[in-house]
Amino acid sequence: MEYVNQRFEGVTVTLDGNSYRDCTFENVTFHYSGGPLDMANCAMDRFAFQFGGDLANGLYALYQLFGTEGMLTILRGFTEPHSGEVTLSLPN
Repeated sequence: MEYVNQRFEGVTVTLDGNSYRDCTFENVTFHYSGGPLDMANCAMDRFAFQFGGDLANGLYALYQLFGTEGMLTILRGFTEPHSGEVTLSLPN
């Protein structure tokens, strides 16, 4: 589903398979299982993540392998990247 210029507040927002453009998110829970997602020009304030499916299993595996601090260090690489630390490539 495509959402354009919408405001989400105090709800759970499913990311998988959806497109969000110019939307505002406040105090929401993003639910994500690793599916396709398109998001551009959105504003966010106070949010949480809930993971499902294979993505949740993969994150749990990281937790089992590296513990809480190790997993948080890996995740910080995506949320607080420094130059040269994160490479994103898009399929052709």
